[in-house]
Amino acid sequence: MKKTLDAIRRLWYTGGNGIHSPFAYQLVTQVICCPGAYYADERLYPMRDRLLHPRRTAVRKLLFRLANHWQPREVCAPEVFHPYLHAGCRAARLVMQQGPFVTLWGGEGRMVVVTDLGRHQAEWDQLKREPDVRVTFDLRDVGIAVCVARLNKQHYIINW
Repeated sequence: MKKTLDAIRRLWYTGGNGIHSPFAYQLVTQVICCPGAYYADERLYPMRDRLLHPRRTAVRKLLFRLANHWQPREVCAPEVFHPYLHAGCRAARLVMQQGPFVTLWGGEGRMVVVTDLGRHQAEWDQLKREPDVRVTFDLRDVGIAVCVARLNKQHYIINW
């Protein structure tokens, strides 16, 4: 019942509905919920991986698209994500980090991605309360926190 209510609540936020911030709208429609293929999809995600691990592949594709969009100068992430992040931004310096967090350091701020919200809800709730976190996106399985000073504080629930 709880999952059904959560799914119904998220339906409104499909495809950018209810988002008024140009920054957030662009991120949702062109990166997070982008249905199209990217140039590295066939190389990074063989058919076997897409069939056996669809959710894991979706998270890795999301990290690739975020790195491609954000173009960070440095990325701190678990080593398993490095090929996907490097393919998205070859200029980024990759630093190994443990845990569910992927941090992309860009020119105007940072983006923190929590890759497993189900097991790390407490860390996600704490991250959302940090004063420099301005915009957050709850994708049910993944959380994205954006720390850019010019943005207004806002929390979005996205049907992903």
